[in-house]
Amino acid sequence: MMIKDAQEYGSLNVHMRAQRTELFTAGTYNLLTSSTDFDNLRQMLANTRYDDIIGTEMVKKYPNLIEIDHRLTQHFVDNYNTYKKYIPKRAKRFVDVLSEKYYFGNIKTIITAFHGANRFEDARGMLLTLSPQEDDEIEQLFKAANIEQLIELIQDEKLRDALDGVIGEYHFLKLVYPLITVVDQHYYSKLCHEMSNLKGEDSRKTKILFSAQIGIQNLEIILRAKTLEISPSMVKKWLIKTKFSPIRDDMIDKLINAQTIQSTFEIIRDETPFKELGLRLLANIEEEKPPLDNFDGIADQIIIHKANSLFKGASFNVAIFPAFFLLKEMEIRNLRTIILGKIHKRSTEEILDKIVLV
Repeated sequence: MMIKDAQEYGSLNVHMRAQRTELFTAGTYNLLTSSTDFDNLRQMLANTRYDDIIGTEMVKKYPNLIEIDHRLTQHFVDNYNTYKKYIPKRAKRFVDVLSEKYYFGNIKTIITAFHGANRFEDARGMLLTLSPQEDDEIEQLFKAANIEQLIELIQDEKLRDALDGVIGEYHFLKLVYPLITVVDQHYYSKLCHEMSNLKGEDSRKTKILFSAQIGIQNLEIILRAKTLEISPSMVKKWLIKTKFSPIRDDMIDKLINAQTIQSTFEIIRDETPFKELGLRLLANIEEEKPPLDNFDGIADQIIIHKANSLFKGASFNVAIFPAFFLLKEMEIRNLRTIILGKIHKRSTEEILDKIVLV
């Protein structure tokens, strides 16, 4: 079986490992963040592979940040599609569903714009170019008059019905959270179904990566709902329910019903696979910081560690494909952070504090 795996995944393994060696190192991030100003940063980036991608926007006196963001994210998707061709037939269906992440991401961008979290005119610049069919549907959604009409125009019947089911919560809470979590639930439901069809190392290694993601996302939903004092019954409906979740149902109930945010952190530390997350969040309380201070950064570092672990030893499995692109996605997010930091004249220390090393 190992010989067959090596034959089928040989090309993917070589390409993903080669691309991984080109990701920015801690030294590169230190250099970029030490740039004296935006112009100096622009000069440094001219010597990287990102010059051809965002160079035309970076040279402007007033760079278009939406266009820079779009170019960076489109570069990511284009790379994704380039290396997708090395996926062997036995894992193709899994990767096809994995790829729907960007289509659902476009839907979430439009929903968020309707809610008012982003300027509506900026949303178009944040949409990704995908297949002609997906682009046509997204264009129709963009023309919707309101959230209700947007939902009616979604062609995926199961997603449409799921969004219809929480529209009342959306209006009652005046939060976009119910709609966004439904989109994520739908995506992970499809992905986990395909994960169930994988065999051998494909199954074992993808579980390592995506179980961690699902667990972290459920913890975030629980914790943010606590800070907003949302009822436990409502929170339960927002969670991603799957056999791939690393946190048992009884433990989920215990976390939801914990009386204080500190006791919730202690349960995460002592009774879940995310001990490090619990420790870091408890440190916020000890240091009198907001309880969820830098939650995203801590969670991202946990996921990045999982992604990197999949490159140890022989990586003849499909998991190295999403693992690499998680690392690549983080690099692009780090680059956005540095660009914004220099434009807004943040200190080197402030910027580095938001960088997640890959």
